[in-house]
Amino acid sequence: MSNAMKCIQAVNKKLEKMELGVVTLKGVKNLSRADLDMVKLHAESSLDGRYGQLMEPRGNVREVLEKFNVSVGVSF
Repeated sequence: MSNAMKCIQAVNKKLEKMELGVVTLKGVKNLSRADLDMVKLHAESSLDGRYGQLMEPRGNVREVLEKFNVSVGVSF
C-alpha cells in the first residue's frame, strides 16, 4: 500500500470519528476538518499525478504530508 493511501485511510478514520474541534494525526496537533480535507486532497492528487494544480501545502497540512512521506510535486 502506498504512503498516499495510508494517509487517506488515516484521514478518513479521523473524519468519521470527528464531531467538533480539532484532532491530532501522526503527532501533528490542532488539525481542523478543513486541514484534514486538504491533506486528503493532496494525497489523492499525489496518487492521480495531478498535483500541479494545487497550491503548495503549508503549516500543519504540510507537516502531516511530510510525516506520511507523501510527495505532492512541490519541493518540501
